[in-house]
Amino acid sequence: MSALEPEPQPEQSAVSQADAISYEELGRTFVRLLLPTERLLATIDAVLGDRIELGPIGAGPGRAFATVSVVGLFRPTTGHEVPGRLLTYHVDLPIDVTFDLDLRMDRMRFNADLVVPLTLLVHAEAPARLRIEIQVPNEDEIRLDLASATRRGGVLGRITGMETELRRFLVKVLRTELEKPYVQRATHLDLDRLVGDSWSHISAQFLPAGPEDRAAAG
Repeated sequence: MSALEPEPQPEQSAVSQADAISYEELGRTFVRLLLPTERLLATIDAVLGDRIELGPIGAGPGRAFATVSVVGLFRPTTGHEVPGRLLTYHVDLPIDVTFDLDLRMDRMRFNADLVVPLTLLVHAEAPARLRIEIQVPNEDEIRLDLASATRRGGVLGRITGMETELRRFLVKVLRTELEKPYVQRATHLDLDRLVGDSWSHISAQFLPAGPEDRAAAG
């Protein structure tokens, strides 16, 4: 061995081999680092905002018996990752709903606690994109606890079928909301653009801050 050649470092080589992972494994780890459950839930809350307004909509037989106007206040979402071939999350979206029933001759107010279960699947697409698919539940999967201040109100609620109407309308509204541009932007992530836009912050973590850093390194 020449005196100019560095001596082999068997221990360092062994450590490097032990730490090596495939690009595929690195990609899976990166996606989970980019979209942990807590960050995903916070993003959903930010995209949805504080409230949603529905109606007035027809309710009851033929949707001509009454009309309902709805105001919903979003509470913080909860959720967790679930096993699957794709990175998948179960998310519960709770909404406090107040809605007014107009019976032509009378008006009544009802309150409801709603929980809308959503499934989010993260797809990888060429060349380097992530698409978050949001699956809207069926009507019967929406949990609804309807209450009225009066017994008469509770009876009227059942007569007009407001629980069924509200579930059906919520599913329709959710599907419409998911097609809006601001939701599409939040669910289609261009990693090349994200890294490019963030590179100045990323590079600041390792580039020398000035001549002092270069002098210290030497």
